[in-house]
Amino acid sequence: MRYVFSTTSVAAPERFDYWRDVVCHHCIPAASDSPHRDQFDADIVGRSIGALHVAKMIGPEHQWVRDSNSIRSGPEANLWLSFLESGVGYLEQNGRRVVQHAGDILLYDAARPFNYTIAPESFFILRIPRDLLLRRTANAEHAVATSLGPGTGFRAVLGAMIKEACESKELSQSSHAESRVAGAILDLVSAIIEIHQGDAPPASSQATLYRKALAFIEDNIEHTGLDVDYIASSMHVSTRTLARAFAGQATTPMKAIWQKRLEASYCALRGGAVKNVTEAAMTYGFCDVSHFSRSFKKSYGVTPHSILFRGGEPVERSKD
Repeated sequence: MRYVFSTTSVAAPERFDYWRDVVCHHCIPAASDSPHRDQFDADIVGRSIGALHVAKMIGPEHQWVRDSNSIRSGPEANLWLSFLESGVGYLEQNGRRVVQHAGDILLYDAARPFNYTIAPESFFILRIPRDLLLRRTANAEHAVATSLGPGTGFRAVLGAMIKEACESKELSQSSHAESRVAGAILDLVSAIIEIHQGDAPPASSQATLYRKALAFIEDNIEHTGLDVDYIASSMHVSTRTLARAFAGQATTPMKAIWQKRLEASYCALRGGAVKNVTEAAMTYGFCDVSHFSRSFKKSYGVTPHSILFRGGEPVERSKD
């Protein structure tokens, strides 16, 4: 699903508020301000690429502040990658401060407070489901608020891949190609993190349990009895131990189950593995189709029907 928003069609005094609402809806809920509120000309173009979401922003300097109130009112557990093609940025998170120059790629965590000031002449952001990256590299969270891949040619390759994933028209013609490109991006991100954080401490036992439990959820996502007790029993741990492992990642086992069910249903709808929305809901553990549709739209910003694969290509609508 591709979307395009611009402030040019909005009255000048209302442009910044419009921009803030659009970005909060499609990206991360956060407070925002700008020294250019009176004349805020900005554009954002975004799309889904498999399980990832990528967007390009162009606009004047503005600031995003995600604090504890933003986290409570708009929970978001994903990791985000930003590629600054041109402009300048300044990120504060986890007690770290980093200046982002043209060509720099930063990783930041939506589950934790941050302060991000950007003057995005050309700025790309990539939403990555936390578990997808952590399964590839246990070092991902140690790389938050650092510049990835400085001094290596891989940073430029990753930046080019993110840009092409956002702007390519051909990619939207094949959901299988989208999934492969998403996988390639994830593999390259994890490789750069491993190079960047080669001496990071080993993952804790709770982090290891968390990743194993996520893998178990994915492998058994269609099992009707998939719940906390079933996972804990299969992993040979207590439900309390399992809950602690997920709490360390700012989530719970049941939230992870429902999120993985939504992700599986998205892939099934997008790839044509199901014939209709009802089949997607029932296959992945949703007994109430209306509840499934509401949860799906809250997570992905579109209705499940809008991405249903028909006649060789997905049905996509800009409004639902």
